[in-house]
Amino acid sequence: MKIPFRSKETSWLAFNARVLQEGTNPEVPLLERIKFLGIYSSNMDEFFRVRVATLKRLTMLGTRWRELNIPDPNETLREVNAMVADQARDFNVAYDRALADLSANGIELVNDNHVPAKLQGWLTDYFRNEVSPHLMPIMLKATAALPQLKDHPMYLAIRLSKKRGNGRPAHAFLEIPGDLPRFVVLPEVGKKRLVMYLDDIIRFGLGDLFGHLPYDHYESYAIKFTRDAEIQYDDDFTESFYEKLTEGLKAREEGLPVRANYDAAFPKNFLNLVLRKLSLAKSDTLYPGARYHNRKDLISFPKLGRDDLLYPKSPPVFNRALKRREKLGFFNILRKQDVLLHFPYHFFRRYIELLREASIDPLVQEIWMTQYRLAKRSFVAKALMAAAQNGKKVTVLVEPTARFDEKANIAWANAYRAAGVRVVLGVPGLKVHSKLLLIHRREHGTDRYYSALGTGNFNEDTASIFADHLLLTSHTEIGQDVAAIFKFFEHTYRRPRLKHLKIAPFDLRNFLREKIEREIAIAKRGGEGRLSLKINNISDVETVELLYQAAQAGVKIRMICRSMFSVLTDAEGPGAGIEAIGIVDRYLEHSRLLIFHNEGNPEMYLSSADFLPRNFDTRVETIFPVLEPKLAEQLLEYFEIQWRDNCKARILDKDLQNRFRKRGKNEEKVRSQYEIEKYLRSLS
Repeated sequence: MKIPFRSKETSWLAFNARVLQEGTNPEVPLLERIKFLGIYSSNMDEFFRVRVATLKRLTMLGTRWRELNIPDPNETLREVNAMVADQARDFNVAYDRALADLSANGIELVNDNHVPAKLQGWLTDYFRNEVSPHLMPIMLKATAALPQLKDHPMYLAIRLSKKRGNGRPAHAFLEIPGDLPRFVVLPEVGKKRLVMYLDDIIRFGLGDLFGHLPYDHYESYAIKFTRDAEIQYDDDFTESFYEKLTEGLKAREEGLPVRANYDAAFPKNFLNLVLRKLSLAKSDTLYPGARYHNRKDLISFPKLGRDDLLYPKSPPVFNRALKRREKLGFFNILRKQDVLLHFPYHFFRRYIELLREASIDPLVQEIWMTQYRLAKRSFVAKALMAAAQNGKKVTVLVEPTARFDEKANIAWANAYRAAGVRVVLGVPGLKVHSKLLLIHRREHGTDRYYSALGTGNFNEDTASIFADHLLLTSHTEIGQDVAAIFKFFEHTYRRPRLKHLKIAPFDLRNFLREKIEREIAIAKRGGEGRLSLKINNISDVETVELLYQAAQAGVKIRMICRSMFSVLTDAEGPGAGIEAIGIVDRYLEHSRLLIFHNEGNPEMYLSSADFLPRNFDTRVETIFPVLEPKLAEQLLEYFEIQWRDNCKARILDKDLQNRFRKRGKNEEKVRSQYEIEKYLRSLS
């Protein structure tokens, strides 16, 4: 590693620390703080399943990791462990603070030892009727090994004994069922609303569960496993791929554990017994923790009707261009102008309405769409299936290897086929991450294309919390480019020739280099070279080096980066001149916006791709221009508003200390997500 370069893992942990900051910020409404703690925990689970698992595999390569042009994985793993330990302490402080604030607001989390006497009968009935049927204990025997334990669930390790101390104790393992609510609201008693973890309801009912055995004392300790989530694929995308993928998903559940969290109060002898049974006695994956695990479930903590403890709800912003859509229809509108939707501020249902209109329009001949992740009950998919049933030719490129959505995508592929939709099951050797829709309409004997190109998934669940852009256009050449990409999906030996769009893995890297080198040339001849980049991640060595070259040549570079950030913005190093911020707020910043200022004639591009090696080299990603001047102005203002943020923007400095950008004495507050909403309302 010749250039200053921060590992993607440590920079990602710095991002998750920004999420944790929101969970500790007293200015954030209480139930939103609790949700941020859940998001932090969910992020950390995935981090261990993917990134830490990868690091552990890299450490097994000996010195061969040097061939990969990456930081030393052994050193990175040491840094990661130290950062995780520090953040765990911060998380526990934040969690305890949240519990105290809940209590101050009349909401109490009670455990099995503090259930009011008036509610014990109700809780016994609830346990017997709602919980007990889901529980199947596994008794730990001296000679028998434990069966393979799963990745997602939590377990209780239970020690059964007699209060008098006579006789040998027994031990059991119990999976906490994931199909039941993690938090249960108890009937009202007194002035406080009481909530219990499902774990504690199970602890409360252990006597009922094991009552037929000769024991009267029960101790229980939580433990959970995070396993390596990597699935090995080959290039066989025939029907047998379904079987191979199913086998891979099963293997994921049985992958090597990369983290075992357990209750720090676990008695040592009992813990050692459990670890021996799990073949983890000498493992380096052990992380002592608190009484409760799977804190990601805090995302769904009950709201209890307390709107005062949540962010105020914002009504969606109307898009002026679509105000007459019910009378004119989308196609009449798009023939006259492009439309740019900004989620979650605009209605995502406009996209669903476009699909519905296409599904019944007599002039629509064909519909193509890429699918990466869909909502659980996707109206997008239903509209596509309805179109096929209405006689349209519908083709969906289903990406079968979208991590953690593999099973859902297999199910959607089967449902599509049953409805008459043609399914293209991925592209051999590449992961299709582009977000594309193409509608072919026959108008007055002429073929016309209508396109939708996005930075985020066609997913109504995430569209309410992910900040993304979606361009709707009838631009002829853009439509031809999108059509060429869909033809490539079916005939991968034929590289698409495009006029406006750029795609990875063919020309995205070269396109980016050419645009940055143009700004370098402008700066070298005395002009003002400028780049304004909004992305989620940057951890590609070649791109980082290119940005350093631009900065050294005098190009002014502004970056808004949400997560991984491997650039070192050192005032004395090659990154001098690069300014960078990261924004974490109520919505997840997810869009990718690239502005090449081009001596006062800025070019605006949106993209599905981040600046990671995989996005350039092993995925199908799309970058597309916004050609309509008014829409380009919107995107420029969108970036400028975010750049002025002085409430939720953290400075991405050399050490990634996550310092908030300071506000000048007389400077007005700018909270960009709120200001963007105001700006878009002014356009409606």
